[in-house]
Amino acid sequence: MKIGILTGIWFVAEKASVLQSLERAAALGFHYVDLHGVFHAGPQHLNEQQRRSLKSEMNALGLTPRNYVLHPPMNITAADDAALERCYAYMTEGIDLAVQWGIHQVMFNSGQWVYGLDRSTAWQKSVRFWQRVCDYAAPRGVYIAQETEPYVWYLVNDTASMLRMREDVDRANFVTLVDFGHMALAREGPEHLALLADSIIHAHFSDHEAFRHTNQVIGTGITRTADYLEALSRMNIDAHMQRFGYDELVISFELGVPGDHVADPDDWVRRSLQHVQQVAPYMSL
Repeated sequence: MKIGILTGIWFVAEKASVLQSLERAAALGFHYVDLHGVFHAGPQHLNEQQRRSLKSEMNALGLTPRNYVLHPPMNITAADDAALERCYAYMTEGIDLAVQWGIHQVMFNSGQWVYGLDRSTAWQKSVRFWQRVCDYAAPRGVYIAQETEPYVWYLVNDTASMLRMREDVDRANFVTLVDFGHMALAREGPEHLALLADSIIHAHFSDHEAFRHTNQVIGTGITRTADYLEALSRMNIDAHMQRFGYDELVISFELGVPGDHVADPDDWVRRSLQHVQQVAPYMSL
């Protein structure tokens, strides 16, 4: 297992561009990065020149992009037919960019429940949307990785709903990104990871207050980071990565929530790295 980082921390703290954030990640010694398409690396954020040059810029910095965080531009369960098509077009454009940049996995969340819309209807709407996205991604060699969002208004907010969505979408390239902090907020212990072992493609370190999604410095919240890492080690998770064409699992830091003050993002990263390597000395960049 290796440690990576999501580029969003520098956007949250300083409104940094994706290139500026990549430069900061490289300066801190990282090799693996997640591009934050919601904040500053999505199709709407980059012009054609920036899109074309990003891969060579990452190569020059010695960075390997492992994961692309790309959510639809609106809640798909609330979208009418025209808006849903725009969401689909946005996701397919993002998949094409991922391929261009050498990324083989795109991460998303499944949407939120909507007042006045029957829950079964909302669920099936999400299922059909992600089936279409998976069918577009599959021949391009891209996996679609769902992540839980640990609040009741999200369709997929715990392991049980994640497994149900995976079963209903029923696509071989529909896989799982586990976030330790999201599991902690959902009150799910490390034992739940075994239920997802055959589909985990990526993971996130995050830490939070007991009742608020805060993405604070790792080791300062409720997340049992050491226990989740130990569970993955017992599962021999790196061997599972071979099915996706990887040698080992990458677990990336997700730090900082928009609206909260981050005075020194590099310090947040260093303190988080120090904690992880204290509780799991076998983890490295």
